[in-house]
Amino acid sequence: MVDFTETVSNEKLRKRLNDVIIGGRKLFRRFKDTLSSDSSELQRYYAFSESRNHERVLEYLQDNRFKVNVTKASFSWEQSNNWSGGEKWSKNMTLFLGLLNYVAEKRQHIQANTKRHRTVILDNPFGKASSDHVLSPVFFIAEQLGFQIIALTAHAEGKFLKDYFPVVFSCRLRQVAGGSKLIMTKEKEINQAYFRDHAPISLERLGDVKQMELFL
Repeated sequence: MVDFTETVSNEKLRKRLNDVIIGGRKLFRRFKDTLSSDSSELQRYYAFSESRNHERVLEYLQDNRFKVNVTKASFSWEQSNNWSGGEKWSKNMTLFLGLLNYVAEKRQHIQANTKRHRTVILDNPFGKASSDHVLSPVFFIAEQLGFQIIALTAHAEGKFLKDYFPVVFSCRLRQVAGGSKLIMTKEKEINQAYFRDHAPISLERLGDVKQMELFL
């Protein structure tokens, strides 16, 4: 925080930040609250902090050696078909994303360090799969391959929806007065905490963006 404060060009904001980092309770919270008065500086702080954390991890790994034991387990396709419904879903989704990635890279080679931005639309993909141990591997692989998952599902509730989908649209058909017509209502729920922790810049962009127009 001290290093970042020195880079702030706004003299008044820099003085307020220096007053905060002197000490006191909830230092990090007060620092970010002070920065929130200037959204551009707040986003710059997130990028600065992420870069510094990355540098610290690299320095630590260079100075320390680790011994990793890997246990290899292999299963035939026939054996995997005897897994539980959720585990089979996880296996099939992982294979599906891998095939999509293979096809995409066959069409156009992508450099290893290049960020990928892709979208896959799935119609009611979950079934009985709602446990972390079957969902986490799929969403981890999707993130690594650069896939944004848009899922159409009948699930109205479930902790996993909020855990894995930071934006949820709830579409329902309702009768208008007189009962002769039906209209679709669209309610949007944004998981603010997810975006603050994982993609603060995206939270700024969401605003009034009408993603529902993709399906209309």
